[in-house]
Amino acid sequence: MSDDPDLEDLKAQTSQGDRLDSAASEMERQDLVEDIVHELEAIEAGKQQKTVSVWDGQLAAFIRALEDNPEHLDAVGHGLQEELDIEDSDIDRSAILRLALRVGFQEAAPEQFEAVREAVRKQATKGL
Repeated sequence: MSDDPDLEDLKAQTSQGDRLDSAASEMERQDLVEDIVHELEAIEAGKQQKTVSVWDGQLAAFIRALEDNPEHLDAVGHGLQEELDIEDSDIDRSAILRLALRVGFQEAAPEQFEAVREAVRKQATKGL
């Protein structure tokens, strides 16, 4: 313990703030998980589509070129699978896009993307 009361007071305020910030962050994360579960249920019920669309000419050209060059398509697909530490069977346009989005989200927003995994686990165990 320090003999400086101001220092001790500052430490107490800081540690309390960290706990409060952490609790608020966890509540926001759980809200995101619940929203994802809600969307998964809507997809399962046929109320929402499973598809995601993007408008990007450069990506469209890249994907079409990969489809015209299966060896490159496979190389990109397997590289994405390795990055995610998964083994998926077939590599096609859909797999490439799905895997690339997952890698991007995992890299750029790992905490939020973990909410997807948690939501999937939560939805899977709901009916048990």
